[in-house]
Amino acid sequence: MPGYGEFLTGWSATAFGSGLVLPLIVAYLRETLGVSTSGVSLYFALFALSGLVVNPFAAWIGRLRGPGPTAVAATILQAAGATWLTAADSMAATVPAACLSGAGTGIYYAVQTPLLTRAFGDSAFSRVLSGQHRASALMMTAGSLLGGQAVQRLGDDGYTVCLAANAVSYLLYGVMLVRLRRTLVEPRGTVSSATDTEAAAAPGRRSAALRDPVFLRLLVLQSALVIFGLGQFESVVPAVLRDAHLSVVAISVVIACNTAGIIVFQGLALRVVERVGYTSALRVAIVAWMAALAFLAGALLVPAPRGRLLLGVLFGLVFSIGQCLIAPSVQPLVTRAAPPGAVEGYAAATSLAHGLGMFVAPLVLLPVVESGGRGSYLSVQLLGYCLALYALWSFRTRRTTPREDTVQPAGKAWASR
Repeated sequence: MPGYGEFLTGWSATAFGSGLVLPLIVAYLRETLGVSTSGVSLYFALFALSGLVVNPFAAWIGRLRGPGPTAVAATILQAAGATWLTAADSMAATVPAACLSGAGTGIYYAVQTPLLTRAFGDSAFSRVLSGQHRASALMMTAGSLLGGQAVQRLGDDGYTVCLAANAVSYLLYGVMLVRLRRTLVEPRGTVSSATDTEAAAAPGRRSAALRDPVFLRLLVLQSALVIFGLGQFESVVPAVLRDAHLSVVAISVVIACNTAGIIVFQGLALRVVERVGYTSALRVAIVAWMAALAFLAGALLVPAPRGRLLLGVLFGLVFSIGQCLIAPSVQPLVTRAAPPGAVEGYAAATSLAHGLGMFVAPLVLLPVVESGGRGSYLSVQLLGYCLALYALWSFRTRRTTPREDTVQPAGKAWASR
């Protein structure tokens, strides 16, 4: 598939950089810069809030300039934020870093869906997302393990090295996106850029997604999946495990096992999605997260260090099953729910919901951990998963077109290339 190798190469680079800092960022803020738990919560909240603020502008720029150039600009902002964080020496100095990184991330995810569908076509979208998720897992596993070892061996200098490498990884991804634009030929069956931009700019298209009652239920589902699931590993889970007296290296092992689970399970999960459909796969994913929550409870409550680590590893592995089922399911539902010519607007709305979920997760759940303890955190998580199941049930009973839950078989998807 033309350009697919370039895309995965660049994405693998930025995933590796994210893996380096993922298990370290909370410990870096709290133990090196001396930021309080509420300050850590504020950092992640500013990160997410910046993405929310730029979301409407990102959708407009993506329609005007195209998703490719907009995504390249987003990687530059991400690199600037990561570079700023390497020089931070106080909570105040981390604020610009959070805002720059968050803005870049918000812009990128606002245009990723139209970027990938325009580059590779709707028929291959689920499989591209699945490959992207697996590449993320592989490189983040390597990054997580190396990041923990860097801090253990180099001390505070290890944090600086990992943060700087993360900044470089964003720039590498930007370079590969530029190469991708030069090599790709627009897929057959995809609306041309001019026609797509004109349709997206038509009156009422910008707010159509937020007036669609079926799509709004999908947004509620996505928000719940982010707040109580996908957003946890970036901010809340490392803090929870750290409070349970797991070392930075042990937390790195838990996160590495989670991403290793994605590598192992992603291919099987894609076949499950193709067999049972998107909504049924999402239901299985939420149930898997409920099971993972039981292992996390054990990791927080068992006194033996080895027992805590073992249960933490099981939590990460079972949680990865849900992640593998969600990755190729949610965004294809978005493209199928969007009317012709309105994919950019609907994709921007899902990016807004994702950013809002990332904003709410640390802002609400980290204080729950600090004030209410482990029991309160586990109870809130369980309620969140119940909300996700209800939103999914509501979406299934009110969806209006059968194609929303239709998964094209793998052979047909690649044949269209």
